Amino acid sequence: MVSKFFTLSIAIAFFVILTGFKPPKSPTPQNDILYSKYGGDVDKMLREERRLDSTAHPYLYKSEEPKKEVTSTIDDESVIIEKAAIMHQFPEGEKALKEYIASGTTFYIPDTLIGKKATIIVKFYINTLGDVKSPKVIKSDNPSFDLQAIMLVDGMPKWTPAKQNGKEVNCYITLPIKFGE
Repeated sequence: MVSKFFTLSIAIAFFVILTGFKPPKSPTPQNDILYSKYGGDVDKMLREERRLDSTAHPYLYKSEEPKKEVTSTIDDESVIIEKAAIMHQFPEGEKALKEYIASGTTFYIPDTLIGKKATIIVKFYINTLGDVKSPKVIKSDNPSFDLQAIMLVDGMPKWTPAKQNGKEVNCYITLPIKFGE
């Protein structure tokens, strides 16, 4: 029996040596900088180490602010006026705009809305490049047509932008769109 116990204990010891068993580390290592210097607080360690590094190597932490170009506020997309001295114009004029709306109101209607009538008032602005921007439905007789009206306005070709004091400006336009007429 003693020989079996002796053989078994040698086999277990040999197995432990071969598998590389290591005892678990203590939960608070004494040689670790995080625990010895900062008490285990990772955020505190990162802040302090960054501060020390930035004082030692300040050239690494310089942030150059980009130089802002001086632009007129009229070119800024955040400045949109209601009326301009020379208002924006649809390519080929008012008649072409009416034709565009008439053709769009017949082709963009889904089968479920055929035969129904609606008047949708859409407000959007024409930017300095002549693009239609930010169309919004202001008033709607039938909300089912709102998406079609927005799609119609978004698909418009480039306009001639409005002008104020000889410069092109962003200018609002309110446009009624009638479906089913």
